[in-house]
Amino acid sequence: MIVKVRGVLLRFTDYENEIEVGGNTVRAGLAALTERYPNLGKVLLDRTGEVRPTHLIALNGERLTRSELDREATDDDRVDIVTAVSGG
Repeated sequence: MIVKVRGVLLRFTDYENEIEVGGNTVRAGLAALTERYPNLGKVLLDRTGEVRPTHLIALNGERLTRSELDREATDDDRVDIVTAVSGG
């Protein structure tokens, strides 16, 4: 699958915004991504290994809840990580 990283998270992936990772579920793909970029894991995941609520995960444009991260993903699928930014 291809994971698309945007915004503030790019600095944790050496500014790569489209990263091919292995795994047969979205969760497995995120695990492969954070294994490759450990500093990304520190900001993307909480201490229990769950995606922090400030990050939205989408599979082929469909937003997933935390409980849907075990959804199957193939090499042709795209996972987007979007970080909510607050401010005014």
